[in-house]
Amino acid sequence: MHDDIRFTPDELSTLREHGVVLFASRVIFDAQPPMPQAQIAAVQALCAGPLPGGLLALWETTAGGRLDYDLSLEMSGNREGISWTELFWNGSDGYHDLQGWIDHEQELAEEAAKENGTPWSGKLTHLPIGGFEYTDRVYAVVEPGAEHGQIVAWKKGLPPAWTHALHEDSVNTIAPDLMAAFAALRLDEDPLAPAGDYFSGQTLLEYLATGTKSTGSTST
Repeated sequence: MHDDIRFTPDELSTLREHGVVLFASRVIFDAQPPMPQAQIAAVQALCAGPLPGGLLALWETTAGGRLDYDLSLEMSGNREGISWTELFWNGSDGYHDLQGWIDHEQELAEEAAKENGTPWSGKLTHLPIGGFEYTDRVYAVVEPGAEHGQIVAWKKGLPPAWTHALHEDSVNTIAPDLMAAFAALRLDEDPLAPAGDYFSGQTLLEYLATGTKSTGSTST
């Protein structure tokens, strides 16, 4: 969307009634209500450091929803498309909801600590905040230090039979903070005048046409 487009408070309210919110000049649809403070505090308690300001601003706007943009990163020498189609929220009907992904990361971290013979603090250094099913995930770095607040993407490698594809799990940084990560989201072609049958923005247009909204809960 263009940065010079402005909406009145009434227009923004109407958009929210239809499950659409604007954050960092990008559209989030199937947008949930703001995350309750008690739920934010519960997530904070699981992190090794403070929640980044950009993430708090997002959750104070919406607990989560869906995105429909293009995003690519250099990974293992290739330019890879990153599927960042969901902002995880509790109660979603996705592959996992927010707490489900947190539980998954805790299990992986505990297993890794045991394999390395090192104690585990029980705190996450990377908080899963979005992605697509089990193949792509986006994390906010919540460990104190120079990388705190960075937004990182993880992509699952595909079997060798998939030629010209990523064949090993890979990680790269999207941006130094969430606002910059949203700025990296783009539309490679105009969804109102697409060149092919599949294009980013298509799902958003279908959502706007049908008015379908998730009933996922954000309660604690």
